[in-house]
Amino acid sequence: MVADELLNAQGEYDTFLEFVRKNNNIGYEKFDKFTTTSLNLFAMRESCDFEELEQTLHRIIAALPAIKRIFACPIMRLTDSDEILPVESVKVINNRSIVHASVHSELWREKTKEGVKPKKLLTIKYEDNYAIYENIGFAKAINIISAIVSQNIRILQDILFANKNLKFNLLERENHLSYFLALGKLHIGYVRDYDKYRISAKRCMDKLLFIDRAIGTRLNNPVYKQCKRYADRFSLKKTMVFRMHKDYNKVYTLLKWFADEKIEDITLLNQNEMVKGKGYDVYCRLLSVFAAGHFNFEFDNAAVLDFMGLDTVCTFKDWELEIKSVCEEKFCGIDFTFKKDKTYKIFMVTSLLAEDCSTELLKEKHSADSFVFADSEKGDIVLSVYDIESFRRIQQLLLRGMICSDEKLNVCPFCGSEMSVLENDAYECEICRTQIVNDVCPETQQPYFYTTVKNLILSQKEYIPLNKREEILYKRQREAQMYFRNITELGENGEIICPRCHKIHM
Repeated sequence: MVADELLNAQGEYDTFLEFVRKNNNIGYEKFDKFTTTSLNLFAMRESCDFEELEQTLHRIIAALPAIKRIFACPIMRLTDSDEILPVESVKVINNRSIVHASVHSELWREKTKEGVKPKKLLTIKYEDNYAIYENIGFAKAINIISAIVSQNIRILQDILFANKNLKFNLLERENHLSYFLALGKLHIGYVRDYDKYRISAKRCMDKLLFIDRAIGTRLNNPVYKQCKRYADRFSLKKTMVFRMHKDYNKVYTLLKWFADEKIEDITLLNQNEMVKGKGYDVYCRLLSVFAAGHFNFEFDNAAVLDFMGLDTVCTFKDWELEIKSVCEEKFCGIDFTFKKDKTYKIFMVTSLLAEDCSTELLKEKHSADSFVFADSEKGDIVLSVYDIESFRRIQQLLLRGMICSDEKLNVCPFCGSEMSVLENDAYECEICRTQIVNDVCPETQQPYFYTTVKNLILSQKEYIPLNKREEILYKRQREAQMYFRNITELGENGEIICPRCHKIHM
């Protein structure tokens, strides 16, 4: 199935490691030549078996009504336990409560002629226990379905984003001047016509999102929350409940099919999702040099690029950019240091080598003005060999760093033309229509920059994101509409989200 292609991701990134070992310590011109010959910074996945994926999705969708009913009305065991509570909290009183109160005078409030007024009473507390064998099997089925949905949505997103027509408009001023040059080099990496996959991928994506919405909104249900921790040790057996109950029988049939097709092994991919090895770090270094070289920055032809330990400098106008790879005990990343009127540093984390490595620990171990995490789904920016827009996300960081290191803002960081001053501490480039606004957060009183494109109209969103995964998909679509010209996050309708308080002020 499609998610099995993730097993080859490690091998894909290892190819960059092998390339660098054979072709390291080269100049930028030779590196640029390699991007049009033997170095493919963008690749499509191997042929995907959409027929097999759709077969799996059809089985899951057929079982969805039963799954919804189990979420709503699961089989459970009612357990009771004795508990001594204040009188005002007691809901159940029986003969045991009276007998217990008669022999425990320390629980009396007062004794009167009419009798004893208790301060506390013995009561029975009833609890719903969902942790039965069949519900644990149900939780395992949900885990497998969630893994299938998560992995395949990510893969199909890359396919759908990569299936685009290259339309050259010589009059358009939204994209960077070198955009189509960079895009042409990346498209040389594959020669087959993948447009035929677009229809199948879109059809599968719709089904995956349908399943994701049905399952994702119910994951806080107590039957799943209580049983999911036992799901890894579950061994499938046909019990009486699985045999006789129509809804649980559907779950049993689905689990048996997963086991027969070895689809349950996909859950192992979730645990290794963040592990890409040194090849991914090397890929990010290669992509960073590629992105800078196609964003007006020029490299010294005499300078040598060592991608095993990258440390190079490039310039554009009065800007100087130092790109340096960093590898510590618990993390690896790339430093982007911008120098113009002042110094501004962005650290892009490419790998976390320890689970306990948090943003706070990074700030203690490494000095930078801004930290971003690179990953295919969970990070701040999406960097993947299967995503053709990856280099533009690095260019977003470059644009941000250039603006934050510039105090005069007299030169456009996007195209290099002269900028004019507008009202309200804003600047505009008449050539590429870039607008830079210096604003102040009303809550924190801290200054920040944001960018827009003059007269650019964003289309309305097609749907309201229901979960984190759909928010990521929507963010990618919105950035593409913005031509990756924004240096801050965008709201649902293209509003600027303040990077200081993470709210919309306009």
